[in-house]
Amino acid sequence: MPYVITSLCTNDGACVEVCPVACIHTKPGAPQFYIDPEVCIDCEQCEIVCPVDAIFKDADVPAEHQASIEVNAAFFRKNKAAVAPVPVQKAWEMVHRAHAYAQRNRIAITVAVVDEAGCPIAVGRMDGAEPRTAELAFNKAYTAAAFHLATAELVPQAQQAWLRSLTISHRGRILPAGGGIAILDGVAIIGAIGVAGASRAEQDVLCCRAALAVLESGGH
Repeated sequence: MPYVITSLCTNDGACVEVCPVACIHTKPGAPQFYIDPEVCIDCEQCEIVCPVDAIFKDADVPAEHQASIEVNAAFFRKNKAAVAPVPVQKAWEMVHRAHAYAQRNRIAITVAVVDEAGCPIAVGRMDGAEPRTAELAFNKAYTAAAFHLATAELVPQAQQAWLRSLTISHRGRILPAGGGIAILDGVAIIGAIGVAGASRAEQDVLCCRAALAVLESGGH
């Protein structure tokens, strides 16, 4: 359930500073800030810091500001460049590259590659990898896509109330643990990769980086 900025906005900008997924934007001359409904993760941080109470969940927008729901969405339809997700062939190449790296280091992992919305493109579990690693790898990839960053960066915030609340509301799919990395095309996110199965998170991260070399060497 995304948040919506209404016309009460005074362009204060405090919401931009606290947004963990960088989903709040504007442009020169625009009368307010806008929240991208496709990226918002319902963390409520923007609502808390807004000095003029201009931000609401879309289901709670007052009747007199209902038009703001479409205004926010329309801003991004007009101004956000469309990006294609990681191609399926490349996603499988990434899975195989991560598996090869893991095999050389005598570990068994599962790799998940998702699109920018966190939907799976390719998932591969090595022989010997525990079944639960499939869910963990997907959750890491989902989290990296949702937050537009490496999941290792969320580890220090794992016990904060807002992140724990998000974990519950997303039914455990938000996983602040190392082993997930967002995949970018310039400044646009096109997906994410998650790895689980190594005994240390650092090893999962190295498997991710091995997989990302597919995109760095071959482009996308």
